[in-house]
Order: sequence, then C-alpha cells, then structure tokens
Amino acid sequence: MILTWNFWRWMKKPLTGHPLYQRIIAQPPYIMPWYMGCVLILFSPFLLLPGIVFLSAVYGLRWAVQIASGLADEREAGMYDLLVITPPGALGIGRLVMSACLHRNESLEQTEAIGTWMMRGFFTVVLMLIAASVSPSIIPPDAALFGGVIVGVYFLTMGLAMYIDHVQSIVLAAEIGILIPTYATRRLDASAAAFIIYLVIQVVTFMLTLLIGFAIAPKVLELFQVSGVVSAFVLPVIRLLVFAGSREVIIHYVWRVLVRETDTTSSEVEFIRR
Repeated sequence: MILTWNFWRWMKKPLTGHPLYQRIIAQPPYIMPWYMGCVLILFSPFLLLPGIVFLSAVYGLRWAVQIASGLADEREAGMYDLLVITPPGALGIGRLVMSACLHRNESLEQTEAIGTWMMRGFFTVVLMLIAASVSPSIIPPDAALFGGVIVGVYFLTMGLAMYIDHVQSIVLAAEIGILIPTYATRRLDASAAAFIIYLVIQVVTFMLTLLIGFAIAPKVLELFQVSGVVSAFVLPVIRLLVFAGSREVIIHYVWRVLVRETDTTSSEVEFIRR
C-alpha cells in the first residue's frame, strides 16, 4: 500500500502557492450534476445507512466528477496545453486541480473531523446490529467462551475497513478524476464518465467482498473442516483483506495507466512528490 499512502500524503498537502490552485479555490461552490442527484435519490433508501458508514466513498464520487470537470474546463478554455508544459507536467497539473477540489470549502478536512468519525462509528454499530439480527450468529455454539473476543475482532476489522475505505476511496477518486479527461476532453463527457467509472469500481469491490468474504470463504473453510472457533476469527480478517486488496490492485493499475497516458517521466513523478 506504499503507493496509496504516498498519494494520500500528497492529497493532504494543499498547493496553496500555485495560481491555478488559487483560481479554482476562489470559484463558486461546485453544484452536483442533475444525473448524480437522481441516482443518489433513487438508491437512497438502500444506501442511506451504508453511505453514512462509508461516507468517503460518497464524497469520492463527488470529487471524481469535480476533478474531471475541472481539468476538462481547462481544456475547453484552451489553457490546458499551456499548463502542461510547465515543470509539473500533465500529472502535476492534475494534482493541482485535485488538491484545489479536495480542499475547497475545507471539504477534505470535514471528512476527517472528529464529529464526522463519531457519527460514522455510531452508525457502524447500528449497521452491525441490524446485520446481526438478520443473519446467523457470528459466534458459533462451541465458541461461547470466546464470544467477547470474537465480537471485538469484528469491531476492529470493521473500524479498519472504514479507515481503509476512507483513504482508498479518496485516492481512487483523485486518480479517476485526473485520468478521465485524457480520454473525454469535454466537461459533460468527462464528468459523466468519471461518475460512472468510479461508481462501477466501488460497486464491484463491495460485491466482490460480499461474494468472496461471505459466500465463498465460509464454504472453503467448511470444506477443509476448519473448526467454528477458528473460522469465527479468520473470516473477518479474510473479508478485510479482500476489501482492501481488491481496491489496492485497482489503484495500482489506474496509476500505471495514468502515468502512461500523461506521458509522465520519472523526474516529473519525483517533482510532484515534493
């Protein structure tokens, strides 16, 4: 996860001294596209509670669209070709737009506020209680003595999943937001493509976690006659690894494509790491 953590470090450091950053920061508040609002309204009855728990994925959807739209704006204004011949290069300009979009109106800071995490923690407990009421018990009959420890493992892995989702969702949003305008140069096309691709990737990774972690892994452990006690401890770890690992693979792949499509040299990559 070195790439993800490096990208995360870049994102948390606003590039306030660059004129492009200052211009984007000074723009009016970003208005969510109508189609994005329609999708969220349509699925809100099913996604409201998970959406609060995995709030960064929802923010990431907005940021992916916003970054792609910002870069496409520069292309339509005829400024992009001039900007990319500056030392940061195409990828560095993408990072500038990304940084301005994330820090405009302190959006990124709001997702990391203590109050936000307390709210997410509360709704995580609610979500886990609802899941426990409609699914088989996570504590096998022969593991009653370890019940408290097993519950603790589930809470720990859920907390780690929330934080990993927070980091990976925002990193993925930034990568997609920078990459999409290299293919779709018009603002409407870029924002729509970023919306669809980011949403599809998120849905696929969540579905993959459900499929492998909740359907396949228990059957495999049962096939190898693993005891119920061991399974109770191993399953949440497997689900966390699938959840984090699948998106980490995607993040690395998108990064390689991004470096290739922006013709970024190793020296330019080092430059934007500063």
